Amino acid sequence: MAIDIHVAEVQSLLGDTGAELENLETERTRLSEAASRLQEALTGCAGLDTGIARVHEDIFRPDLTDIMIRCNNAVQGTGQAVSAYLAGDDEMVQNIQNAQAAAASGEYHTQTQYGLRHSQAVA
Repeated sequence: MAIDIHVAEVQSLLGDTGAELENLETERTRLSEAASRLQEALTGCAGLDTGIARVHEDIFRPDLTDIMIRCNNAVQGTGQAVSAYLAGDDEMVQNIQNAQAAAASGEYHTQTQYGLRHSQAVA
């Protein structure tokens, strides 16, 4: 199975998405402030003030918080996956370089389940 991740593009997209999430967080704060102002403006209006507060507290705020958490987790998880991908590439290059150096020195290595294991020098 071949996987070719265009790391620079993914990192750029993650940066853009992170910036958009910051903007969304700003808008979420503005919505909360607007709901508070609306509730204050409707104070004493036959339950309308408490209705607005209930809609905001029971629906908008929890839903927006859940969305923000999921989006942030997705961005963070993808960033961690890209970092692991890069670390795997670095490890693979290092293993190849070690094998080439060992071959040039006359040593040989046997393959283990997780990489190369030094065996012995060829006499």
